[in-house]
Amino acid sequence: MRKKFLRDTIYVIETNIDDMSPVIYETVFEKLYSRGALEVFLTPVQMKKVRPGILLTALVPKNKLKKIAEVIFRETTSFGMRYYEAKRLKLLRKTGEKKEKLGKMRVNKGYIGKELVKISPEYNDCRKIASKKNIPLHEFLS
Repeated sequence: MRKKFLRDTIYVIETNIDDMSPVIYETVFEKLYSRGALEVFLTPVQMKKVRPGILLTALVPKNKLKKIAEVIFRETTSFGMRYYEAKRLKLLRKTGEKKEKLGKMRVNKGYIGKELVKISPEYNDCRKIASKKNIPLHEFLS
């Protein structure tokens, strides 16, 4: 019997920050991704004394927890973080190639069992073609 979905377990790491310059986040993101984070995102939050803050969240493979935590401690003003396990369901994925009138690009295909349910162009390929042909990127991604 073929699986319908892929399943795995990751860690979700979160820390609230209200005292760091926003220009630092780009470097934080780069370092988190280079150390193995699967996804990194920021959410605006209201903190104590009604101060605006940022919730920094990183989704990480279980074997990368210590590396990611070290980046957060070294590169942000955070003194602590929360982490917890999260189970995931993912589509079965295959990578293919698609020929467009503007050029060849890689595409990600998502399946439920044997049924193709999503096709998504590879962002970096779209970006290169758009730049080379001098056309708006949104024409590929709409």
